[in-house]
Amino acid sequence: MFTNVVSIRPGEHLYRKVLDAIPLVRAMAGMRAISAGGRALVVAGAALLLGSLFVLPWFAVSGTRPDLPAGTYGGMGSTDLVNTLLSGPWGWIAFLWLVVSAFLAIGIAVVGRKTRRIGTSGIAVLLLYAVLLVVAPPYLNPQASSGSVSVSFGYGFVAGVLGSALIEAGARWPRAVRARYEAPTTAEWEET
Repeated sequence: MFTNVVSIRPGEHLYRKVLDAIPLVRAMAGMRAISAGGRALVVAGAALLLGSLFVLPWFAVSGTRPDLPAGTYGGMGSTDLVNTLLSGPWGWIAFLWLVVSAFLAIGIAVVGRKTRRIGTSGIAVLLLYAVLLVVAPPYLNPQASSGSVSVSFGYGFVAGVLGSALIEAGARWPRAVRARYEAPTTAEWEET
């Protein structure tokens, strides 16, 4: 049985003292809120990433190789090229991750919690696309390397990288810290 009972009621000095001592309750351990500017960056990055995935051209291919037909390819066309080069659904898995990361970024902006590495993972996937389409084609299919090929980046690919970078920057943007001002006492003024 408890013999010491402390009354904590709104309006009492002890109530205010206890509330000042308790840290803010967070949604999950390690999660912190992001500022409104960070939320805006995350939403802008997600919109830019989604626009680059479905609307803007990523790569322009020219040459005579049969496994890399000439043309301009957007996000879905580049994914088809990666799938034909790798003979599997790996391009679609990467494309799906980019879509998921864009929607996760929008969810982060709605909830307002700080998370990391979603934008970084998007940049890593986009760099994987670049390596597979620009550097690796002669090594992935040596039989078809009889023709020449030239692959150049489109502004949609650059917009996708920029969108992922904005997602990462916005998710790391700190919230403004509110400091309390305490008026100095006369003893403190006399010390200085």
